[in-house]
Order: sequence, then structure tokens, then C-alpha cells
Amino acid sequence: MRRARRALDDAIDLVRLRLDALPDGIYQPVPGLPVRRAKRAVGTESRWAAMEPVIDRLSVKSAMDVGANIGYFPIKLATRGIPAVALESDPKSVRTATTAVRRNQLGNVAVMELEFRPDTLDLLPVTDCTLLLSLWHHLVRAHGLDTATHLLRELWARTDKVMFFDSGEDEMPESFGLPRMEPTPDVWLRDYLQKNCAGGRIEHLGRHRAFDAAGFPTDRALFAVIRV
Repeated sequence: MRRARRALDDAIDLVRLRLDALPDGIYQPVPGLPVRRAKRAVGTESRWAAMEPVIDRLSVKSAMDVGANIGYFPIKLATRGIPAVALESDPKSVRTATTAVRRNQLGNVAVMELEFRPDTLDLLPVTDCTLLLSLWHHLVRAHGLDTATHLLRELWARTDKVMFFDSGEDEMPESFGLPRMEPTPDVWLRDYLQKNCAGGRIEHLGRHRAFDAAGFPTDRALFAVIRV
């Protein structure tokens, strides 16, 4: 009976996964998902390749990905034996992430459906490692620069070892309300992180493939903020 129920659940999950992946496929190249290759695979994989040596060097033991999408980074962390929380607010992405965790047979990933905003901050755990990737510009658009900065500072306060950060830059339209990143986005973001992550040392981890608001290719700077 239990085996038959599991087979039925798997079949239902597969149908839901294929529906949720329409019309553009999935966002990240999560292993174990029987859908077409993720369109943002290159930038996702290159970010992981840049972050992984830092994670090893700092002996990270726990992690949280804020805006985890379908769970690529929490799953990669978990397969290395690092328990991880995948925080995501989009219901389709949450369903796909949950399916991905189950299909990869991982018992050390918690998928949390929650919008990251000021009134939900106290629900977030303290971890060694925090990922805030391609989300900060959405926080600025939704809440304004001051609140987005407050959220960044609070995340940093919950980070014991390292926070990985990237954001939309000058390619984003004016509707996002981002400040002018002068003289260059790399310099402006480094200074911004240094100012707002007290006790952190900033490492630039290169520029990686991304897409602008219209879906055209671009690249973004990736930073590690390391607690010293």
C-alpha cells in the first residue's frame, strides 16, 4: 500500500512539475528534475563554482538561501552535508523545490514558503552562510532603498560566517528605483556592502551571466561578505 501511494504521489508530482515549468522551462539546473534544461544554467553553475571554495575555506555548517527559486543552491549545499533552508515566496517555485529535494532524497533541506519582508524577519534562523542572490533589486522596488538596506543588515546580523550577494545593476529599468551605481556597479556595490555589513570583509567573486528585466543577457558582480 505504501509503495503504491508513493508511486501515485510521484506521478502527480511529475504532472504538476511539467505544468509549473510551462512555458519557459525551469530557472535553475537542479539535478533530478525531468524537464528541459534551465535557461539560466550557465550563470547559476558559475556562481556555485565561485562560492564553493569560500564555503570550504570557512567550514560552513549551515546555510539559508533567501529567494531560493527552485532550490539549486540549497540542494548543492545539502549534497555536501550542509543543512540548508530554501526560503521562497512563489508557490510554483516552492512546489518544484520540494519535488527536487524529494527526488534527490535529501533529508537536510527545509523548503519554506515565505515572503522576505520586515515583518517576517524574526522567523529566519541564524546560519553560517546566507545567500542573497538576484533579490536585492526586487526588495528596493517593493520596499524602497532604506527598507531594502534594513533587510540586508538584518540578514547580515543572522550570518555567522559569510553572505553571498549579487543584484541587478544598471541594466534594470528606472521602475526598480535603484540608485545610480557610480563610478561602476562593482565599486558601488562593494562600498554599499562594506558600509552596511559591519565587521565584514568583501571579496569580489567575478562577474556572472544573468538576464535583465526584459530577458536579455547581461552579467552581474558576485560578492562574498566574510565575517572577521
